[in-house]
Amino acid sequence: MDGVWPAIVGALCTAVSTALRRMPQMAQPTGRCASALAWAMAACPALGCTEEEMQRAFDPPPPPHPMVEAVRNLLEQVKQWRGSATDLLELVEPFGICTTPKGVSQQLKNCSLTLADHGIELKFRHLHEKKRIIELREDPGDASCKNDPPDASPDSELSPQPEETEEVTPS
Repeated sequence: MDGVWPAIVGALCTAVSTALRRMPQMAQPTGRCASALAWAMAACPALGCTEEEMQRAFDPPPPPHPMVEAVRNLLEQVKQWRGSATDLLELVEPFGICTTPKGVSQQLKNCSLTLADHGIELKFRHLHEKKRIIELREDPGDASCKNDPPDASPDSELSPQPEETEEVTPS
């Protein structure tokens, strides 16, 4: 692995120098992450892609499947849910997603990665007498950090920058 570091650092330096050289001629993109997109598009020749490909990479993701939205709405109300596919069908029926319990199960399985991306844990359990249960809950291990980490400063809500009225003195 040590042998690849010079190539990685060299490629990064080439990308940055290409972006610096091309930035003055670049038209400033608009939309989300415009500054990051401008830098990425300016670095494209060094990254082996076109400006159009880079722009597509910055496009927002498509909306999630309606089943994902239905499950998210359900979990906003109850935080966790457990029941059969028939029970869940009754709850998601207003969304017009599917018409049979089997369809509910199949769509949940098809959307399992997207559900996980949205912080939703999905489990299928087989109980005695061939009874099948679906469990849905908010996954506490999701990537969003709702609380400050334990080692965060107690004043983490405060801006680390001085206010306009504060005098800045060298330390």
